[in-house]
Amino acid sequence: MQTMFAQSDTGLIDDDDLRRQIEQHPRAQELLRAHLYPYPAPDHDFILRNRRVSTFHAGSSETVGRLLNGRVPVLAAGSNRSPRQLARKYFPPFDAGDIPVTMGWMDNHDVVYCAHLTGYGAVPATVTESAGTTVRVAVNWLLPDQLHHLHATESLGKHYDYVQIPSAGIVLDCGLTVSRVGAYVARHGCEFSPGDVFALADIKAENRRFPARSQWEMLQYVAQRAGHVPHPDFIIRLIEDEEFRRAQNGLRKP
Repeated sequence: MQTMFAQSDTGLIDDDDLRRQIEQHPRAQELLRAHLYPYPAPDHDFILRNRRVSTFHAGSSETVGRLLNGRVPVLAAGSNRSPRQLARKYFPPFDAGDIPVTMGWMDNHDVVYCAHLTGYGAVPATVTESAGTTVRVAVNWLLPDQLHHLHATESLGKHYDYVQIPSAGIVLDCGLTVSRVGAYVARHGCEFSPGDVFALADIKAENRRFPARSQWEMLQYVAQRAGHVPHPDFIIRLIEDEEFRRAQNGLRKP
């Protein structure tokens, strides 16, 4: 697999001690993949073309409609809004072709952390209802074969269910209206302990009900909840030991 992060990406980590630990760690790439979730993403519409970002300016909803014709709208709650993650998931030999991504706002929902951990040591994201909250969202517009491939990366039936959400509460920047949007909803929910639901600090929202945390703050929470020291070696154990990782799930145990 192609290297996802450069040495300079450690500069995205605010905690000085953590940054130094990762820079000196022999498995820095894996640690960056966990700690930098959900990864940098543009706050504007774009097309991922040849694994590079190409900005597109709609001009009119009719123009956008022609571009997106025949594609399925899929809510990108977490890392799927990031060109880096999309480029990783659609890495050759799968020929993805163009992937348009449109930005907008979603009413009465928020983007929160799932009550499970990924195989690469991050706490991933899902979408949940949150009365009065308006959250910034991305929508990936996928061809059927692109959607099928994305399903294969999302642990359907294990960590996520793919559902259709009525999207009357989504207002896209480009002015396009969609009737329904697909979404990956966490099977284990979003509650680690009673009342412990946390929004992603990296995702903008208005009138947020849930406390917002960074990925590092969530990994600290998970470690301390398990009685461990929040340290890079804890993340490496999450990656290597599936039984240990599963033991850190929230209220809905597998």
